[in-house]
Amino acid sequence: MPLTTREFREDSPLSGVRRRYVSGAACAGVLVVLTVIALGGSGPDAPDTTAGIGTGAGTTTLTTSTSKGSLVPPVPVHRDPADPEWLTAAPQGMSWQRVDGVPLPFTASDGPTRIDGAVAAGYSHTPQGAVVAALQISMRILYSPDYARVLDAQAVLSAADRAKILTARAAQPRLDPAIVQASTVAPAGFKIGDYTGDAATVYYAYPRPSGSYRIARQAVVWRDGDWRYSSDLIAPALPEAPDLTGFTPL
Repeated sequence: MPLTTREFREDSPLSGVRRRYVSGAACAGVLVVLTVIALGGSGPDAPDTTAGIGTGAGTTTLTTSTSKGSLVPPVPVHRDPADPEWLTAAPQGMSWQRVDGVPLPFTASDGPTRIDGAVAAGYSHTPQGAVVAALQISMRILYSPDYARVLDAQAVLSAADRAKILTARAAQPRLDPAIVQASTVAPAGFKIGDYTGDAATVYYAYPRPSGSYRIARQAVVWRDGDWRYSSDLIAPALPEAPDLTGFTPL
């Protein structure tokens, strides 16, 4: 099907999210198509393959959750825009958990603070909260069987944009979480592209088997006391990076 609307074009804030790690040719095609449709790619890339699963720089464990994630006990962390590390500090107490096969971040400092079915919500009103929320929400839109509920609860979209995402996702077969788990990696680092308090764009560095990093971009807006996915923010694409210079390790 032709994908020509804003949320699917290359200038979409989510257009950099691509399926790169696959476990076989049969599932590769489905995963690439699904990623393009749900998160704004303009077309499938030739996927990379890897024998192992990365967990991101500095991550010691990556557990598989039988629910939709387990909350991390909160630890108060005070951050202020005057802090020189306001945009670069990493979330604290991070736990990577696989939900529906996908590695997602849960933190002690920046959320999520509540889970209701497929919806993980309650993020700090900070750049770090935006980093966690953008990844949580976008990946749940892409992979969760309950993607419609995530869209309703955690996205700021026009009716036309929402309908196109729903139609595209409904047209795809349900992915086996075991296949997803064998073919996805966590980002190794992040960089804030822009942050105003009302909106944020975030870049994520995903490790390639070659040792370089593919850069994906995502965006959220602050509405009704929490971060929510939006397809209206535009962030310029960044080229592949040879290392994590300029990125905060996750």
